[in-house]
Amino acid sequence: MKPKKRVIKEKAIIKPTLPLVMVLANKIINQLGFVQRINEGVKADASSWSVDVGRLLKALVLSTFQDMRAPLTHVSERLRGFDIEYLLEKKGIEADELSAFSIGRALERLGCADPDSIYEAIALEAVMQNKIPINRLHSDTTTVSFYGEYDISKLDLTETEKEELLKIERGYNKDGRPECCQAVVGQVVNELGIPLISRTMDGATSDVQWNKMALTYLDNIIGAGFDGIYVADCKLVFEDAIKIMFDKDKPIKFISRVPANFENGLESRHIDLAYLNFEGGWEELGTFHEGPQASSYKCHSYSMELYDNRVRLLVLESSSLVYKAQRGLERDAEKASRELKRLQRKVFQNEKDAGAELERFTIKWACFDYGLSIIEKTELKYKRGARKAGLPGQEITTYRICPQYESWNLDPCLKQLRYESCIVLITNVVEGYTDSELLNIYKGQQVVENSFRLLKEPQLASVIFLKNPIRIKGLMMVLSFALLIRAIIQFKLRQGLDDFKSENNTIPPKVGWNDRPLENPTFKLLYEHAYNCRFTKVNDDTYSFFWLDDSTEKRVSTLLLLMGYTVDNLLD
Repeated sequence: MKPKKRVIKEKAIIKPTLPLVMVLANKIINQLGFVQRINEGVKADASSWSVDVGRLLKALVLSTFQDMRAPLTHVSERLRGFDIEYLLEKKGIEADELSAFSIGRALERLGCADPDSIYEAIALEAVMQNKIPINRLHSDTTTVSFYGEYDISKLDLTETEKEELLKIERGYNKDGRPECCQAVVGQVVNELGIPLISRTMDGATSDVQWNKMALTYLDNIIGAGFDGIYVADCKLVFEDAIKIMFDKDKPIKFISRVPANFENGLESRHIDLAYLNFEGGWEELGTFHEGPQASSYKCHSYSMELYDNRVRLLVLESSSLVYKAQRGLERDAEKASRELKRLQRKVFQNEKDAGAELERFTIKWACFDYGLSIIEKTELKYKRGARKAGLPGQEITTYRICPQYESWNLDPCLKQLRYESCIVLITNVVEGYTDSELLNIYKGQQVVENSFRLLKEPQLASVIFLKNPIRIKGLMMVLSFALLIRAIIQFKLRQGLDDFKSENNTIPPKVGWNDRPLENPTFKLLYEHAYNCRFTKVNDDTYSFFWLDDSTEKRVSTLLLLMGYTVDNLLD
């Protein structure tokens, strides 16, 4: 008979830990003076708070740098087991003090204190502190969805304050959640994706409204010496905005896309003009990315007067848009054929209705000709039993639409192909840049969309419920700041990689995904590589660190060195 196993039960002493990426984020947050700036900006009596507003919100920021999928309001659960005393620089603080109630109060204080201006001051400080270049700016909006109803009548506010309050309401939802209330977030980022301006606006704010407001927000960046190019989507291109960019003491250089309804069809007129002489005037710009699916471009450039100022128009034909337009025309032909079959089965009681339906179909499917005609048919109809009884029948005339043949109308087809194969860019940069350089700058608009994707990650935002619009405004500032820290880490990685390659004959270290040569490192790469890397607290002045394996040590230590850090000096 086997002897019974003995189990000795003891209480384990769990030592606080510090995830490496959280320590790195904490170091950058401290360098930007986040806690001090928040405490200076909000109105809060320190004696009534066991933990000050700045530290509470710093805890919320840090909670986004680890992988628990708990709601953002459960910060105490997210940070439980970590060395909170070190992170928040407060002796004796415990996770339970970071309750949902305290965090909510802190967000409310921040929401009442012009959080957008506080964020922009910190962002400009980050740019100067880290010597981040600003050669161009990109602007766009997104929506952040919220569950619940937001009853502002319960808030202790004056009527004027209620009018100025952020409106969490339904609008055009870019998340595909029309059932949710929302706020609109507008951002202006630099070419590296660093968000310099982040504004939280009413849920029904349109892109046109944002673009007009964004131009006024650029003043601080221009005052700091920005002389680059401002890039935005086609909602920037309307008369008032363009005049604002021209009328300033120092005009704003911009690039955008011409919308279809601007200046009586300016876009379509110049596409037609470019194709009048198809063989002459087109410049081959080639591709801007590698790979078999990379689009190639050709360009026709024009200069013209607009609102008493000189602008430059680039008519650009894209190979991917050409293919898409061709496939679209083929799908239209299939749809038209299906609709025609349904139309043939319809019976009309008068010629006028049949004619109206024929005209509607012809206009809708102008690219296709079916030789449609109206066929009249008269039949003798009898009521039930009338024929046997020898009663007279009644003549009934009906009308049907019938096709005679099937062909494609060349001119409408060519027009549709051309309009859908081209975009038209507009800029007031008439000299100093080639067409290829301007297109490359415009294509950089992707960086702001990447920024928004990060803003919507589960650990950053997802669908959030909060008590009132004031807290939501504070929360969006905190999430934008968390995004800023990620962007700074990514900038440091890429700047360090450039320095490394210049010192090593352009050969990058093999610490990328699957140990491939490192190219364009991201925050996500560092986060994934360092997922299991943690410091463990031994005593007040000592921490231990254990590498999971040699490959993890090689990858993570190299990435840290690119940023100028080591495991030994990261906690300093």
